[in-house]
Formats: sequence, C-alpha cells, structure tokens
Amino acid sequence: MDLIALVEAIMEEVACPICMSFLKEPVSIDCGHTFCHSCLFGLWQVPAESENWDYTCPLCRAPIQLRNLRPNWQLASVAEKVRLLQLCPGMELKGDVCELHREEIKMFCKEDGLIMCEACSQSPEHEAHNVLPMKDVAWEYKWKLHKALEHLKKEQEEAWKLVVNEKKRTALWKIQVEIRKQSIMQEFEKYRQLLNNQQPPGRQLEVEEAAALASLEQEKGETVHKLELNHEELRQQSQVLWKMAAELEERYQRPVRWMLQGIQEVLNRSKSWSLQQPEPVSLELKTDCRVLGLREILKTYAADVRLDPDTAYFRLIVSEDRKCVHYGDIQQELPDNPERFYRYNIVLGSQCISSGRHYWEVEVGERSEWGLGVCTENVDRKEIVYLSPQYGFWVIRLRKGTEYRAGTDNYLLLSLPVPPRRVGVFLDYEAHDISFYNVTDNGSHIFTFPPHPFPGRLLPYFSPCYSICANNTAPLTICSLDGED
Repeated sequence: MDLIALVEAIMEEVACPICMSFLKEPVSIDCGHTFCHSCLFGLWQVPAESENWDYTCPLCRAPIQLRNLRPNWQLASVAEKVRLLQLCPGMELKGDVCELHREEIKMFCKEDGLIMCEACSQSPEHEAHNVLPMKDVAWEYKWKLHKALEHLKKEQEEAWKLVVNEKKRTALWKIQVEIRKQSIMQEFEKYRQLLNNQQPPGRQLEVEEAAALASLEQEKGETVHKLELNHEELRQQSQVLWKMAAELEERYQRPVRWMLQGIQEVLNRSKSWSLQQPEPVSLELKTDCRVLGLREILKTYAADVRLDPDTAYFRLIVSEDRKCVHYGDIQQELPDNPERFYRYNIVLGSQCISSGRHYWEVEVGERSEWGLGVCTENVDRKEIVYLSPQYGFWVIRLRKGTEYRAGTDNYLLLSLPVPPRRVGVFLDYEAHDISFYNVTDNGSHIFTFPPHPFPGRLLPYFSPCYSICANNTAPLTICSLDGED
C-alpha cells in the first residue's frame, strides 16, 4: 500500500460514522463504536431531562446508557494528527490533479461551482465564466457556508420547538379528553343520585352515557391521529435539517479544494429549504358533557338567592330587589364595614349555606368579564387574595371576552364551544359538589371542582368586574326559576 492510500485508510478510521468528517470530541459507547459528541447527541435529540430515556447505537442498534459514555481522548489525538498530515505540503491526495490535463487543480468556477485546473478554466465552456484561484475565494465560501449553517440551525431549532409543541399538544389533548370523560361519568352519576329521590333512573340514562363516551373516544382517536401525523412530519423535517447541517459542517472543515467542489449546489439546496408548518389541529372538544333533563331536576332545588349590599365593593350598585348588580361610574360613599370587599369588585349573597342542595342561575348576557361561584363566609375581604379553594373561593371567570377559567391553583383554562349568556350554579353541600352549567347551551356542563370537605358555611359569589368597554356594562342578574324567562 502506497503512502497516499495508507493515509486515506487511516482517515477512514478516524472519521465519524455520522458526519463522515474527522472525529471531534469523540465519545465511545457501550458497544465500542465511537462518534463525535455533538453528532451523537444531535441524532438522538437528547432533552435536558434525559436520564431515563432509551437510546441505541446508530450503527448496530445496541442499547445505550448515557451514563456509560466515555470520552476517547487517544482517538481524538490521532484524528487531529491525521488532519494535520492531510494538510502537509507535498501530500497529494486524490483529487489534487486534473485527470484530463494532469495539472494541479487550483481554480474555481463561481458560475458552475466547480474546481478545475488552469487548462480547464480556459476551455470554451468556462472561458466566459468568472474563474478565480481557489485561495482567492476560499474565505468567501467559508463565510457563505457559515451563513447557510446559521440559517439551517435556526430552522432546526424552530423545527425542534414545533416537535416539542406537538408532543405537548398531544399530551394536553389526552388530558382534556380524560377530564371530559370523568366529567361525563360524574354528571350522569349525579343525575342518577338526584333521580333516585324521585323516580328510578331507567335504561335510557345508560344508553345516553354510553353514546357520549363513545363519541368522546372517537373524537379523541381522530384528533390524536392528526397530532401524531404532524409530530411525525415535523420529526422527519428535523432529521433532514440535521443531516443538511451536518453536511455543511463537514464541508466547512474540509481542505479548500474539497470544500469548494460542488459547493454551489449545496448552498442553493440549503438556501431554498424552508420549514413546513404542520396542519392546524383544533384542541376544542366537540363532545360536550350534557345530560338531558338534568336542568329540570336541578331546578327543583332552586334557591332564592339575593345580594347583600353590605358586602358590595364601593363601586358596585345593587338593585332594590337585590337581584342585580353592575359596576358604577363613581365610587359611592359607603361605610367600610367588616363585611365589605375593599379591593375587589365582589358582592356576596345574603344567605349562608351549610347543608342541602341549592341551584341558581345568573344572566351574564354579552358581558366580556364576570365571575360566579361561592366562597366561605370568613374569606379575607380587605387584602389581596387568590380566587382558589385554598383561599376559600370556588369560582369560574370570564376575562377578555373569550378566556374562561376555573379558579383552581393554576387557573385552569376551560373550553366552551358555546359562550354562555346564562350560567347555572349547583351546590350540594353534603356531597362537596360545586358545579357550573351553560344554560344557553341546553344545560351543558362547564366545570365541577374536585370534591373536598368545605371548611364552613358558604355564600354565593358574584363579580361584574370592571366596565372597561361597551359590552361590559350590563348587570349580572339572578334569574327567577319559577318559569322560563
């Protein structure tokens, strides 16, 4: 074997199997194969919290434990020496001499992106082209490779963000479906318990529940399939980007003549590549939680709820019949008694609840902001509080016209296909049940707080919020349930 062939054979031994360039920061894995550290982790797309993830060798597919990766400093040293040897004067490797003219290859045609000897550059096909010595264009194309690599890495970062986002959306969708499933089952069970006091539930209830759960399962499968297709498409795009970036990185590290050969085609391909956004997939659940006839049963527990003006914030105006409240233009001269809320636009009902079942409905109309629910009688009415059960509040809210949230610890975002103009509130004290219903949508279930023993007596809660825009001036009105309004 001659010297040049020997050097090329050694070069193959110190090349990374992934990027095909000289090993950089090589690491050896359990099976004995060695790769560049960045290539291996880029291929695996290792996340920050990666201790329990499963990985395999890119060559032999043997299982790998991240904690067993070992830096191979000896091979790194050999790779660097071979790289320097390749650059030594007089070390002519393949491609240094033009096969046609047997002259040294040292020219570069910018139009065609080809390297050639001086005789080739004077041929008819190149004589009108911009042909320059390779050494004169080396840094120009190094810079172009650098900028192209930056572009691809930005695209790769965006692709990875989209991949992670689609995984999160899929997980979120499954959680939403599970919450809706539990909600459906709880609402049908509630209906059974309420009916048992009046009449046997009957077979029809089981049929309705099974149909609702089947519809939910079908919707789950269809949406998950779409999300997983998006995820796979993005993952494939991410892999293509990674390979293109690895190719540019490897070309950037080559000697000038190898870097320039066919470089224009590589640059054009990387420049024209753009990330394809996934098909939008709505995470809005269409299968609602609706139990036909439940509202009629709930209305049998209708409570005569009236507002307590002594609890109302200074700018809230309570009607004479104590059934309506709205936000006033000016602050009223009212005594700062212990019952009155000092910082928030809140007014409470006048009757404390410590037992039984109670149901009331509130007309919210077209308002863009409001809050409804219950709270304990001893909540802090003077200082800043969080509207969550931990602080004695069981409340749902509308903000900014479209953002419905439940006052849990993380202010859970609610999906309501139909905006409610009237909201029903049901309280079963012994069952620790506080539920909300969209009367506008034929009594579909909005939200039920997780059951937990109440710390004391409860009061109905109302907040018209601020009149910050024209569609937030109408009052909140407690509805009469003696007949349909």
